[in-house]
Amino acid sequence: MTYTKEEARIRIAKLVEDFRAHEATLEKATEAQIENNFIRPLFRYLNWNTENEGLSHAHYEFKVQVTNKKGLRPDYILSLEGRDVLVMDAKQVKYSMKDPRWLYQVYSYAYSTQNSKPSEKMDFAILTDFQEFIVLDCTLFAAKPEAVNNFRVLDWTYNDYVEKFDELWELLERNNVMNDSKERKSGLWSRYLSPQKVKANRVSPDKAFLAEMDDEKSGWRVLLAKDMKKRNPSADGELITAAVQLLIDRLIFIKALSDREVDRDYLGELADVVKQSGLSDDDTSWFKACKSIFDELNNFYNGSIFAPRPELENVTVSNKVVQSVITDLQPENSPYNFAVLPVEILGTIYERFLGRVVRTTEKQVKIEEKPEVRKAGGVYYTPQYIVDYIVANTLGKLLEDCKTPADAAKLKVLDPSCGSGSFLLGAYDKLIEWHKGYFARAGKEKRDRESFYRDESGQVRLTAKLKREILKNNLFGVDIDPQAVEVTRFSLSLKALEDLREGELTEERTLFHQTVLPDLSQNIKNGNSLVSTDYFGLIAPTADELKEVKPFNWKTEFKEIMANGGFDVVVGNPPYVRQETLGENFKSYAQKSYSVYAGTADLYVYFIEQSHRLLNENGFFSFIVANKWMRANYGQSLRRWLKQQQIEEITDFGDLPVFESATTYPCILRLSKKTSTAKFNVTQVKSLDFQDLNEYVRTNQYHVDQTSLSDSGWSLANESRQALFEKLQSVSVPLGKYVNGRIFYGIKTGLNEAFVIDKETKTRLISEHASSQEVIKPFLAGRDVKRYSPPKDETFLILIPRGWTREKSNNARDAWIWLSKNYPAIASHVKPFTDKAIKRSDQGEYWWELRACDYYDEFEKPKIIVPAIVQRASYAFDQSGFYSNDKTSIIGVDDLYLFGILNSKVPDFVMHSISSTKQGGYFEYKPMYLEQLPIRAIDFNNPAEKSQHEKMVALVSQMLELHKSKAGAKTQSEVDVYERQIKSVDEAIDRLVYELYGLTPEEINIVENQT
Repeated sequence: MTYTKEEARIRIAKLVEDFRAHEATLEKATEAQIENNFIRPLFRYLNWNTENEGLSHAHYEFKVQVTNKKGLRPDYILSLEGRDVLVMDAKQVKYSMKDPRWLYQVYSYAYSTQNSKPSEKMDFAILTDFQEFIVLDCTLFAAKPEAVNNFRVLDWTYNDYVEKFDELWELLERNNVMNDSKERKSGLWSRYLSPQKVKANRVSPDKAFLAEMDDEKSGWRVLLAKDMKKRNPSADGELITAAVQLLIDRLIFIKALSDREVDRDYLGELADVVKQSGLSDDDTSWFKACKSIFDELNNFYNGSIFAPRPELENVTVSNKVVQSVITDLQPENSPYNFAVLPVEILGTIYERFLGRVVRTTEKQVKIEEKPEVRKAGGVYYTPQYIVDYIVANTLGKLLEDCKTPADAAKLKVLDPSCGSGSFLLGAYDKLIEWHKGYFARAGKEKRDRESFYRDESGQVRLTAKLKREILKNNLFGVDIDPQAVEVTRFSLSLKALEDLREGELTEERTLFHQTVLPDLSQNIKNGNSLVSTDYFGLIAPTADELKEVKPFNWKTEFKEIMANGGFDVVVGNPPYVRQETLGENFKSYAQKSYSVYAGTADLYVYFIEQSHRLLNENGFFSFIVANKWMRANYGQSLRRWLKQQQIEEITDFGDLPVFESATTYPCILRLSKKTSTAKFNVTQVKSLDFQDLNEYVRTNQYHVDQTSLSDSGWSLANESRQALFEKLQSVSVPLGKYVNGRIFYGIKTGLNEAFVIDKETKTRLISEHASSQEVIKPFLAGRDVKRYSPPKDETFLILIPRGWTREKSNNARDAWIWLSKNYPAIASHVKPFTDKAIKRSDQGEYWWELRACDYYDEFEKPKIIVPAIVQRASYAFDQSGFYSNDKTSIIGVDDLYLFGILNSKVPDFVMHSISSTKQGGYFEYKPMYLEQLPIRAIDFNNPAEKSQHEKMVALVSQMLELHKSKAGAKTQSEVDVYERQIKSVDEAIDRLVYELYGLTPEEINIVENQT
C-alpha cells in the first residue's frame, strides 16, 4: 500500500502517541519488539516496502543483515531498485543513541562503502530506537569514535516525527530518497552533501587507511620499523621492510576475519595475549606468546600468510607497539569494516604502500620512495573501471566460449608485473561470477554440491573448495618486488574468503579436514619478467648478481603452461620507468633480446613484446600503458613491431587524468593471436564522465587500417581524417626537409638561477664591467612567446662564449681563472649560485656550467619561435637575436610565408594528431613533431603560386603590424578594434592555406572541427 503525505502524517502521529503512552514499559522491550512495533511501521508509512512483498531478492528494499553474537553488522540495508542507499541499526530504548560505540558501529559500516561501486555506496547511516533518531553523514572521516557525534545531520526525538513531519517526509519518504540519492534535487543528499563540502572535508577510506599505515610520523610502518631497528641494530632496511609488511599483512587478514564474522574473533584473542605478555618498554615476548594462534591459523588457512617466516623469526618488536596497531584495527576503534570494504580497495592502498621502503642507517629509520617510483613521478594505480574493462575484453571473451566449469578451469591468466594484484583480483572476480551464472542456469545435480549452494534468499554462492580450485588453476603472476608478491598472494587469499556462508569454515575444518586457502607460491612468483637466465651468458653469476637481477625462466617456472603453448590471457599495468632501473647491463641484453628495443624506452615497451610471446595461439593480451609510444621516437621500433601483430583495439585517453596524482597519460592496447584482419578498433576518449567504459567504447569507436600507419608516428585517425592526412602529404613536403633540418630545441642552461637574469641585474653587471655586455643576451621562456606578437626583452641570458669551460682548460680552477679575468663581473655574479649547486650535487669540485650548444648562432639570426608545450599554434617571428629556453623550439629561417602557414589551422590539425598530449588540452610542439608538419612548397615558375606566396607574405606582414599596434594601444577601444582586424586577417590566412592545399568543403570541416 502507498500512503499519501496526509495519510502518513496521521498514521505516524498515532504511532508516536502509542510510543508515548507506553514509553516507561518500553525501556525493557527487546530490540525485535521495537523494530517490529515502531521502526518498521515508521518506514512503512514513509512508503518503504519493509516486508519486501512481491520483490525479487535483488530488489529487496529492507535487507536484514545476518550477524553473530557480537553484532558487528548493522541490522538493515535500505535499498531502492537494487541500489543500496542507507544503512540502519536499531537498538533497545534503554541505550543512549549518542553513545560513540553504537554510532561508530553503524558509521564505520557506511563509511567503508565510500570506495565501492555506486550501487553499493551508502552516504548516510541511521541509528534509532524510535525514541531517538540520528542520521550520520558517513562520507566524512572519523579517526576516533568520539568524532562521529560531530557528523549528525539529524538528531531527533520521537516528538519530531510529528512536529517536523514535512521535513521527515522530504528527507526519508521512499520516492523522495530514490530521486534525491540519484539526482540530488532535494533531501539528504542535496542538503548535506554539497560539492563544496565534498571537496573540502571528505577523505575516502583508501586514502585514510593508507595514511594510518604509512604516515611518516605516526603510521604503523614507521612505528614498527623504528622499534625493530632499536631492538635489532644489525637489521638492515630490506629485512625490516619485509618483516613490517608481513606483520601488517597478518594483522589486516585477522581483522578481515573478525569483521566478516566468518571465524572466531582472532583479533580480540591476539590483543588479549599481547596484553598478558606485558606492556613495559622492554617486553618483546608477544610473538612467541602468539605463536599458537599463528600456527592454528596457518594449519587451517594454509596459504602463505601465517607460514613460519625467517623475516619475523629474526627480529623482535615490542609488545607495546604491536598492541597499538592491534588496538587501532579492532572494530570499536577502526572506521574500516572489511565486511563491506572491497578487497580491491586494499590493492589501491597497498600499491602506494609498496612504492615506499624502509631505509636504515646506524641511528636512523626513514620511509622513502623507491628511486624508480620517484623518477616515474609516483605510483600509477589502475582505476577499477580500467581493470574491469580489460578483464572483460580478454578473459571475458574466452569465458563466453566455455561450456562447463571444466572448460573454464583450463584458462590461464597472467599478470607479469602484478604489483598489488589488482588485475588478478579482477580476473578472479570475473571467474567467480561466470561460475555463479553457470550454476544458476544449470547446476542442480548432486555432483555440484561441493561447488555451490544457494543462500537463504536463493542466490548462488560458490563453496570455499571451488574458490580454492579457481585460485589455484587459473591465476598466475610475477613481480620483481618480493613485497608485491606477498601482497598479491594476500589480496587473492582475502578475496577467496568473501561471501562465505556461516559455519562453512567450521565445516571445512571438522568434516573435510580441509585447509581453506591454497598455497600460492607456485602461482605468484618473485622474479624479473623481462630477463631470463641467459642474461649472464656463460659466466656463472654471483649470489649478489642473482639477487639484484632476479632472472626468471618462464619455461621452467611455469613449465606445464609453457609446454602447452603459453597463457590464454596476459593483462596488466607494467612499470612506466626507464630501463636503467634494471641495471647497467640491461640495455645491451634488451638490444639482443627484444625487437622493440630503443635506448630511451620505458620498460613497458619490453613488457608488451614479452607478454605477447607468452600467449598461446588463441590468447588475448591487454595492457594499460603510457600513450607516448604512439608518437615518441623511442616508440618507433614498437610501432613497427605492432604492425606485424594482430591489433584488436587501442583506446586512447589523450591527456585525461586517468591516474590520480600522476602526469602520465595512458591508452589501452589489446592484441590477439587469432585475429586475422588488418583493421582494428580505435576509441579516442574525450571525457571520463561516463557510467560504463564498455558502453562508451561501443558508441565511439571506429576502424583504423594497420597498413595505413606510419612508423614515424601513429595519429589513429579515422578513415576520413586519414584520407586528409594522405592528401596533405601528397601536396607538401615535411617541415624538416623544407627548412633543411634547421629545427632546434631551446637552450637548457643547467642552472637558471645563475645564468638567467632580469633587467636590473643586467644593468648592474654592465656598470660593474663593460665586458659583461658581450655575454648578456635577450632571453625568452616558453610563456613569453605569443602568437604573432613581438618579443619583449625583460629577461636575459648570461651566455659565456664557447670554450671557457674545461674545453678551454682541463682544470675547473683554470677555467674559473679565465672567466674571472675576461668577465670579472659575470664571474662574481655566477660564483655564489654555482657554489650552492656544487654543494647540492654532492660532487665535490664539479663546476656547474652553461650546457654546451652547437647552434648558438641560430639564435642571432631571424627565426620562428614556438613554445614547446601549448594548446594551439603560437609561433612568433624574431629578427632581434633573442635566445630562448628549453621550453621553446626554434625554426632557423627568415620566411614569412612559412610563418603564416605554421600559424594556420592545417598544420595544427596534423600537430594535434601526431604530438604527445599534456593535461589541459596542451600539445608538445617539439622538433620531433615539428619536422613532420606538411608544408606546401611554392613553384615560383608558376605565376598563380607565386601570387599566392606574395599574398601570404602581405597578410603575415599585416598581422605582425596589427599585433605591434595592439601591444601599444592606450585604450580598450583601440584594443577591440585591433582584435577585430586580427581576427579578420587570421581568417583570410586560413582561407588562403585551404586554397594552397586544395581542400574541399568537407575536408575544411574536418580541420575546423578538430582545431
